[in-house]
Amino acid sequence: MNNKNNTVAQRLLDALEVTAGCTEPAAIAYCAAFAGKYLAENPTTINLRIDQRTYKNAFGAGIPRAGDKRGSEWALLFGFVMACPEKRLSIFSGLDKDAISRAARLHEKKLITVTLVEQEGLLIHLIVTGEENRVEAVIENRHTNVTMVRVNDNAVPLDSEKQQQAAADDPLVDALYKSENWPEIIEECYQNLALQTTVRQGIAYNMSAALHGRKYIKTGDGVDSLVMGAIYARMNGDPIPVMSCAGSGNKGLTCMIPVVAHSRDLDLGEEEEIKGVLVAILLTTLITSRFGEVSSVCGAQYAAGAGVIGGLLYLKGELDLFNGSYNNFISAIGGGFCDGAKGSCSMRGNVAVATALTAVSHAENGFLVSGRDGFLGETFQETLEHLTKYNPLIARFERETIDILQHK
Repeated sequence: MNNKNNTVAQRLLDALEVTAGCTEPAAIAYCAAFAGKYLAENPTTINLRIDQRTYKNAFGAGIPRAGDKRGSEWALLFGFVMACPEKRLSIFSGLDKDAISRAARLHEKKLITVTLVEQEGLLIHLIVTGEENRVEAVIENRHTNVTMVRVNDNAVPLDSEKQQQAAADDPLVDALYKSENWPEIIEECYQNLALQTTVRQGIAYNMSAALHGRKYIKTGDGVDSLVMGAIYARMNGDPIPVMSCAGSGNKGLTCMIPVVAHSRDLDLGEEEEIKGVLVAILLTTLITSRFGEVSSVCGAQYAAGAGVIGGLLYLKGELDLFNGSYNNFISAIGGGFCDGAKGSCSMRGNVAVATALTAVSHAENGFLVSGRDGFLGETFQETLEHLTKYNPLIARFERETIDILQHK
């Protein structure tokens, strides 16, 4: 299994990225940074084509250090004036008063036209023109998957290795749906030093965010409250770095914090802590691959909540309870649709963690809902297969959500 596990380790490494602020505004700014870097003059028109889900998630999310300046247009302008695509999803870490002032002057000129595109995958397609030049940049499917940068008629060379990696076939194959395979897979993934180092960094960032978020949550001292506070701080635009997982900082916070807290409560040591987090990352990434990085359902619940269950059961040595625990969990939260990234996502994270803990507790005490109930299946993979069939139907909620947002 070595070659396969090395591929999985690389996929998990690819799924982790430090981000400042909400992922969707950061991705828009990242795309716009290419235009700012290559235009070499003041813009006269800015045209943004963006998929509805990315627009939805950027609409109400705070941007670090930007105050009440939120949404796709502000994210775009901040990225354009900073012109530093090398910072990727951490681009807002460099946002300062000068950049905000320059963006505000451009905003007053009303140069931006936004067109919403109804499609399954992520799309950020930006065309910026000046008096003499034109820059076009495109991000597709993943938040950092830059598929084109063109200056006038000349394509800017992209990192071909990363692009091939992003376009490669999904290595998360059937064997990864079976909990009995996870210990061996995680053991070998742990030997990947780059992945191990990145997870260690992610734990440090996300546990720091959990402590930072305590100032917002005045009731409760459980891990669900820690996750809730961290997500709220991030959605509020607090300038804290977060390790995202599978394209979402909220997923990263949700899947890591409870597992780390449990490991430290039992003093299991750093190695077991990292391995437990790797299980959580594996499941979060696996489930996200079925719904997409931007989706109609809440990733913090559907994906990261399941990651919490897997990580906790791994640390407890009870992975044989995963299928039952997952069915307990998804029967409680299944059906939750996503209405954008914003402060109330903290409540979604709170519910995901609390429900995950309850699902595990019930399974440990012998209560397992039947696989014949509703959309459930007998195994994790079967239940997930059934659940994904609802995704096109839940997507219809988005049309109403977009209409609501545009009339606010």
